[in-house]
Amino acid sequence: MDLPQSKLFALVSLGVGSLLAGLLPACFTKQSRRQWPLFLSCLLCFGGGVLLSTSLVHILPEAREATTVDYQHFAELFFCIGFFLLYLMDEIVHYFYGETAGHSHQHDNGAALPGTDHYSRQRHPSAPNYGTYNATQTERGALLRSENQPPYNPNFFRAKSDSVLFCDEPPSQLCHVMHQEPCQTTAPTANLGLLVALSVHSLLEGLVVGLEGLPSKVLLLLGAIASHKLVVGFCLGVELACNSHITFCRHFVCILVFTASSLGGIFAGILISHIPSDVVDVVIPILQSLAGGTLLYVTVSEVLPRERARWHHEHARKGAGMAQLVSVLVGFAMMTVLSKYLDH
Repeated sequence: MDLPQSKLFALVSLGVGSLLAGLLPACFTKQSRRQWPLFLSCLLCFGGGVLLSTSLVHILPEAREATTVDYQHFAELFFCIGFFLLYLMDEIVHYFYGETAGHSHQHDNGAALPGTDHYSRQRHPSAPNYGTYNATQTERGALLRSENQPPYNPNFFRAKSDSVLFCDEPPSQLCHVMHQEPCQTTAPTANLGLLVALSVHSLLEGLVVGLEGLPSKVLLLLGAIASHKLVVGFCLGVELACNSHITFCRHFVCILVFTASSLGGIFAGILISHIPSDVVDVVIPILQSLAGGTLLYVTVSEVLPRERARWHHEHARKGAGMAQLVSVLVGFAMMTVLSKYLDH
């Protein structure tokens, strides 16, 4: 297999594989999402572990190694810049779309987890519905608490049958889990940060393949990239499929963008092979570090906090948090093994 054939094979393999992996989660029906909410939450946490390992174990060391010796100590700085850039973009979206695009702190945009709200209302019928805002309800609740709530007692402990997981008083009782999901929005930028970070990373990986001059190394790079790109593509598909505001058409477009990024990178690598290597050696590590920082922000500020908040209100399934932790660890470990042993 000569060089053009090997690069064409890489184009087709990465394109078809990424597209199928990203669209597979869209096959989950709405009924199956309601029947196995914890399984889907663990699947999202697994994806969070994969993304965490991708940003810290795969992208950051790779960007540092690719940076020239004179600028190597700037790799972590650009990584942090990428983190804060997405943080800034998130706050800008919050500012402009916070009130007009359905901004709220509701769980799954107002839909409680199956059985959670019903169970909590049975045990605490007067408990306010945290995560929604109703002026009358809030004022009435404040009056009732001011009249009926006992003074703060530092020695106060709930009985085991009345767990702190259902803390109907404000945090004066030191309730551990007054967690709320990160802001949900119907703004057009929903899931944009994750898509941009993964697409930039895929573009740069494709660029490396396009710049390669030996067929054997092209195939070696193809195996290394495909080993984790398919996993990451599936995790992106799960994130999109579990967002109730994203239609299948929009899901398909997002996965198509993610897939096209690798293909565009390969084409770009072929076209810019005549550019001096000094320029490429400086630009690629910077973009790689920025992509890693944005990916870290998405993982630790959106994916994991959202899933933890959803199930920390669930009294009947106390082990849900541990199941999520195990899922994160499995995803992190699997991606770390792929990055350390298959990429080198």
